Amino acid sequence: MKKLMLIAWSLLLSGCMVDNSPYRAADISLSANGQPCVTVSKDSLTSDGKSKLLVLRVSERAPDNNMKQVWERDDMSNPTLTVIPDRCLPVDYHFEKGKEYSVTAITAFSASEVGTKRIWSAGFNLENLAPKR
Repeated sequence: MKKLMLIAWSLLLSGCMVDNSPYRAADISLSANGQPCVTVSKDSLTSDGKSKLLVLRVSERAPDNNMKQVWERDDMSNPTLTVIPDRCLPVDYHFEKGKEYSVTAITAFSASEVGTKRIWSAGFNLENLAPKR
């Protein structure tokens, strides 16, 4: 009985922590121009048009097998771009076939409203992306 209660409490407590986590999976598809389209999904904090893009980063797998940042848009001090669910975020980087990438986007109502922050990330390579619908 003790083991059953321990398992039940573990599941209950771990489930509560996931709901409050700021981490989310970004969606990435292949645009008509052959470049990735990075989007965030509809979320309680992105659905009303108040979320702004604070930071957008692209990292690439380096020869030493570590991820190396290759591009960044940092609007933390003055976020102006409103994040719209399922609309491509502006990534001004030319991705190449045969390379592994990760993208991270940080959104919030403002840089000072930490409770509204969401960290969206995903890893991919161009060969494995499905075309954008």
